[in-house]
Amino acid sequence: MTSYPGRASARHHARRLLRATVYCFNVHTILLCLLACSSCFAAQMLGLKYNVEFSLLALGITFPVTFNITQAFTRRERALMTIAEIKASIIALYWQHRDWAQDEGFPQSLGNNRRPWAVEFANVAMEFLTQLQAFMATTGGYESLSEVRLEAKKRTTLRLLVNDTTLRPDLESITASFIQREESIHLPGYEHLLAAYRCLSQISAMNEYLTMKAKYLRGGEGGMSRTAQYLRYCIAQMEQLRMIKIYRTPFMLRYCCSVLIHLGALTLGPYFQHVAVCDFDSEFAYIGCPAPYLMACIYGVICMLLLNVQVRLNSYLNKNHV
Repeated sequence: MTSYPGRASARHHARRLLRATVYCFNVHTILLCLLACSSCFAAQMLGLKYNVEFSLLALGITFPVTFNITQAFTRRERALMTIAEIKASIIALYWQHRDWAQDEGFPQSLGNNRRPWAVEFANVAMEFLTQLQAFMATTGGYESLSEVRLEAKKRTTLRLLVNDTTLRPDLESITASFIQREESIHLPGYEHLLAAYRCLSQISAMNEYLTMKAKYLRGGEGGMSRTAQYLRYCIAQMEQLRMIKIYRTPFMLRYCCSVLIHLGALTLGPYFQHVAVCDFDSEFAYIGCPAPYLMACIYGVICMLLLNVQVRLNSYLNKNHV
């Protein structure tokens, strides 16, 4: 049977719509809608109703989520741009080492990717990118450096009750040593970061060898200083990625958004009963007017969609995305 591009495109669009529908109405969303509907049903049975300015509730619940989404998008785009820049710097360095070394056969050897020096540099560069990817994708029990410091404090939960969110370590040596140990040794992927720096150190040494291979006496001759500039770009861009990884969107704010959304589904039932009124005879057995339940479901779908997007945007640092 002949396959037409239009038919394939229609199938792809249908699959995308199906995936989007499942993404909007996943198990977590359905459970949240059931929780909100249960709150409406309990409010109807108990005769509970109240009226408040809904914009205040919507602002208090959805604004932190949308703020997190905006910041996560910004951080994600910055990470993507940094990854692109570091790849460009590595490619520029590779071309310099491939073409500037005046070995045997020069200049006929220009552009030859099989030259021994080019192959050696390519292996070091690929090892650097591999170790950097492993460092960025390695996860651990802590989501960020701030969580490590918060976990190291004594009586963290009690201090949060009095709004003590400072991340300064306590004076006890045990707590201070815990923070130092976690930050310097046991942070996820630390060994890959050290391996990446070893690769950059090797590239720096190869840049000096390239000066002699290009038959220049000083590093700045013939534009050779560009090798040091590209190496400096690689170091700065790797540090930018490291900062993006260890200082992500505040984990407490993200979890607080989830708590607020679920509390809203539990407590807004009386409000939905007050606001949602049926203009026609649509009373059903046990539940009465279906309008409050429809509002509860709309609330659950919208809030869970925002929450899922927020969670997804904060999980882009893995091997499938880096």
